[in-house]
Amino acid sequence: MHALDMPNAWDAEAPFSANDGLVTDIHSAATQVLESWIAAQDTFSRKHILNNFVSSDNNGDARPGAICASPSRKHPDYYYAWTRDSALVVLEVIAWLDDDTFDSVFKDELKQRLDAYVGFTRHLQGLKNLKYGLGEAKFHMDGTAFRAPWCNAQTDGPALRARAILAYTQHIIKHANGDTKRAHELFALVRTDLDYVTKVWMHAGNCDIWEESRGMHFYTLLAQKTALEEGAHMAHTLDVGNDVAYVYERAAQAIAHKLPEFWDVDHGYIVATLNKTGGIQTKNSNLDAQVLLAALHHGTPKLLASRAVAATVNRLVHVFDRMYVVNHVQRTKIDGHWVDVAAAVGRYPEDVYDGDGSRGGNPWSLLTSSVAEYHYRLAVHMGNGPLAQYLVQVGDTYMARVARHTDADHTMREQWDKNSGYGRGAVHLTWSYAAHTSASRWRHLAITSLE
Repeated sequence: MHALDMPNAWDAEAPFSANDGLVTDIHSAATQVLESWIAAQDTFSRKHILNNFVSSDNNGDARPGAICASPSRKHPDYYYAWTRDSALVVLEVIAWLDDDTFDSVFKDELKQRLDAYVGFTRHLQGLKNLKYGLGEAKFHMDGTAFRAPWCNAQTDGPALRARAILAYTQHIIKHANGDTKRAHELFALVRTDLDYVTKVWMHAGNCDIWEESRGMHFYTLLAQKTALEEGAHMAHTLDVGNDVAYVYERAAQAIAHKLPEFWDVDHGYIVATLNKTGGIQTKNSNLDAQVLLAALHHGTPKLLASRAVAATVNRLVHVFDRMYVVNHVQRTKIDGHWVDVAAAVGRYPEDVYDGDGSRGGNPWSLLTSSVAEYHYRLAVHMGNGPLAQYLVQVGDTYMARVARHTDADHTMREQWDKNSGYGRGAVHLTWSYAAHTSASRWRHLAITSLE
């Protein structure tokens, strides 16, 4: 795609079009077997998300409300509570509360977990003598500080945690019949994180979400901007004082002025990091799937449908399609039916992390699910019609790619070997499961809009 000037790339909607190969039957046998796999994977994924989310009646060594990135304790050891990963999982769990297909017993269980997460957050915010304060990336599952060297601070974490608790606060207000006492208690936790964000967002030495690069990061800034905007809105809702909302709004506006700088007019995509101050030195392209994650997790529908995001996603898919041997396969069998598959997607072209070492990067399950979600959400944005139907079908090819490399029993891992296609890295990665259920939710919304 040709380089685009910033105003057009950022503001204009991407010129998507259904190609001549559009399949008009969304009820084909191939689609139906994929939908059956998605439904089974949904059930399995929800189960393991909750397995990794410590309940209030836990009798083990983990603190209630902690969410492990993975139960894997060696090769690799992911048995920690990352602030970012946990908040993303909580945002997904909160979305289940609005799903009418779940009964009240299941929703009560979810609320108990969410209340435990609130308690875990309160505990973490009260820890003393943390070198990076609220910017510490991860903690032991028992709620104690992780003291070993790590890429800190990661300032997207407090913003994401604030967004998670704000979402839960919004749910509580909706069902509180005018009683806002609990909402005010939760907003006090939100203010702790957002007050921190207002002080650190402009620092250029913080770590990115892959914990490898230091600088100013698109994902981090967009997370902070959105959290501050949502915090300001909640401050008005709870009438806690215009001065609180004003501080958050001013910081969000300042970040908004910074974001257009991430558009690289020469390369024609949004770069991941500016003003690099340290970390890996081989990431020369600055092309990174975390930009797509930023748009999905924190962007407006306008940003998600923009030419800038489309150009970035297209470049990512093009690069990885050529890079990974597994992408030579373009069809897979699901329950005896052939289904088209799209490219498996990794983090960035220069990646060397293989899930337990540095022998070369691989495609990631959560990222390929995220590309599927991107197309489903575009379909929802476009509304009913041939283009929306086409976008759903494109999303399905990425979902089918995930199906191809997920274990037969539905176990998900962090990565797939780029040559063999078998799972690599942390098993039962919570974020992989959450990325799948999120993509599935958006697929359901897209399909519903077509019917």
